[in-house]
Amino acid sequence: MQGALRNGLSPEIYGPEPIQMEGRSGLRYWIRHPFVFTGNHEVDERLSGYPVAVFQPTGRQPENTPVLVGLQGMAQPYTFNSFLVPALLDMGITCVLFDTPLAGERSLVRTGTGDIVAEIVPLIARRVHIRSLLLQRIMEAVARDLQTVLGLVADRHGLRDSRRALFGVSLGALLTSFAFLRDGTGERLLGSIGHADLPRFARSYTPSTARWLATLPARVLAELGGWFYSQGLAAGLQFVAVLNELSHGTAAFACANPMSYAVKAGARRIRYLLGDIDPVVRVADAKWCVERFPDGAIYVVPGLAHGGENFVGHARFYVQSQLGDWAW
Repeated sequence: MQGALRNGLSPEIYGPEPIQMEGRSGLRYWIRHPFVFTGNHEVDERLSGYPVAVFQPTGRQPENTPVLVGLQGMAQPYTFNSFLVPALLDMGITCVLFDTPLAGERSLVRTGTGDIVAEIVPLIARRVHIRSLLLQRIMEAVARDLQTVLGLVADRHGLRDSRRALFGVSLGALLTSFAFLRDGTGERLLGSIGHADLPRFARSYTPSTARWLATLPARVLAELGGWFYSQGLAAGLQFVAVLNELSHGTAAFACANPMSYAVKAGARRIRYLLGDIDPVVRVADAKWCVERFPDGAIYVVPGLAHGGENFVGHARFYVQSQLGDWAW
């Protein structure tokens, strides 16, 4: 993994091309930045290229324009964050969105359905066993990608204002927390239906009735799926195994846990939006995280689950209220 980060390969940037989202005009780039995710060349190549959408307000000097970079949840395409575009542009803030590995156009199936098990099936078919090291590599890659994307908007769009915010949904909250805390990327961190602790995040996702299966070796899990003639079953079992492994919070994965770098938060603002009926992300876990930050807080919305029909409205208001002092 470290070799992939330090091999000196520069990103290849293609475009831009015009793009429309929520009735607003922007520019779409394609970035190819080789990274070793699995060791399988075909898989790694597919996961190393991703689209970037940039929506910049008119009428505000670029050097004085804040930027928010938004990441979606597990296997969710960046277009699911489209609600941010008009909200931010109307505030005079640039909105930048891109796909994370195994999501949207940066996936092996590219269906855009957001089904993580469906994304894992092609890996099983290529005999790539899924273990927690893959998530660690994804976190490293996305942290690098955030630097690449911010460099892109600075060089191509003149957006060099220090006011930069990271917004993440579910897994996106974990990924942005990692870059924010470990690398110091961004001035404000706005997470939603997620938080910054990797073991707690994995533990809340792991089905309790399936944890005993997760202790089985990857080879055995794949064979179990084969017995039932189902690569989907094998993929599901391996996914559960990954969650179970990460939930233990072993020292081996401490470097991938954003909370390992909590001391680096400093005085920067960290906020998380949560639902009181979320069956996946626990409010107590997010509270445990923010209590360790000098300027951390959570907002709990009654009746909000893990997404759902009312999520967009709450998330939009949340972002607008947290960045209100950055508006023109």
